[in-house]
Amino acid sequence: MRAGKFAASAAALIAGTLSAYAEPSETLAPCLACHGATGQSEVENVPSLGAQMASYSVIQLFMFREKLRVAEPMNEPAKGLSDDELQSMADALAALPAPKPPAAGDPARLERARALTERNRCRASPTSARTTC
Repeated sequence: MRAGKFAASAAALIAGTLSAYAEPSETLAPCLACHGATGQSEVENVPSLGAQMASYSVIQLFMFREKLRVAEPMNEPAKGLSDDELQSMADALAALPAPKPPAAGDPARLERARALTERNRCRASPTSARTTC
């Protein structure tokens, strides 16, 4: 019986059909400390979550809560969250602005990457309908 309830709950989360009753600001505050209050992380190796699709975020949060995805900084805080809180948090993350792209970076490295991409891109064959890579 418990496995059936678990499966039904997981299916509802994945489908994004749970209603959001929990206040996201209280439950989301610890997350935003690392992931960025404006949706853009300032911490190295911590992803920005602004404008992330709610359906994706709720699945990830569910996986952290159930320890199906193991990352200690995420598993412990997620373990006591209800399904409604997960959905509310995912909706709040989706409402944050998208992160800004990184600054241009090293021009020499970018040029090497451009040249490598040009050398290895797929091209249509002039003599047939085939594409060569």
